[in-house]
Amino acid sequence: MSEENKVGVLGNIIGVIMSPIKTMEKVNKNPKVWQYLIPVTLIQLIITLLQLPKLTSYTILKAQEMPNFSQAAIPIMKTGIAISTIVWSIVGPGILILISTALIKLVCTISKKTGNFKNLYCMNTLAYVPILISAILTTIIMFFTEPQNIKNISTSLTVVLSSSTDITSGIYKVFSCIDFFYIWSSILLAIGTSVVFKMKMKKSATIVFGIYIVVAIIRVLV
Repeated sequence: MSEENKVGVLGNIIGVIMSPIKTMEKVNKNPKVWQYLIPVTLIQLIITLLQLPKLTSYTILKAQEMPNFSQAAIPIMKTGIAISTIVWSIVGPGILILISTALIKLVCTISKKTGNFKNLYCMNTLAYVPILISAILTTIIMFFTEPQNIKNISTSLTVVLSSSTDITSGIYKVFSCIDFFYIWSSILLAIGTSVVFKMKMKKSATIVFGIYIVVAIIRVLV
């Protein structure tokens, strides 16, 4: 029996938090994407289902502020919100991980570094764990927050801004890009990239955080 099977998938998911380098080196020897993507997706789905009532109430409250809003549209809105939110919670993690993996693979290829896409995708899936932790914390806080105030719940620096700050403002967008859990995830991804492409941590961190900064700039400008 392999060392990975002895530890188990859950053990490796926990291990990426407690001992990321050792865990990623071990998983890199026998990457099994679905073994990690499925539990990550299931956790995301459970989190979404727990958040759904508050998310639905908030969306309806915002819609009711619009002129000519029809109360008859509420049942349709509830169905639409539920379907779209649940579907995205199922496919979203896989798609986001895929895009991130493709970008890193592209930059590494340009830098003439070789590494397996499947292995990198698996590392990226493990690096998604801090984002799940952030979502869990957000969900807990959401239980004790009125629906109209849930937009103020965040693990980013937006928590220091006034609740009246417009979410489309430049300052809000900049602060929203500074999130401890996303930075933690990026650090794990840099470790995974270093393992897969057999490069120094300094170079993999430059690639990962370079992409992080570019994406943040695009988010701010759009």
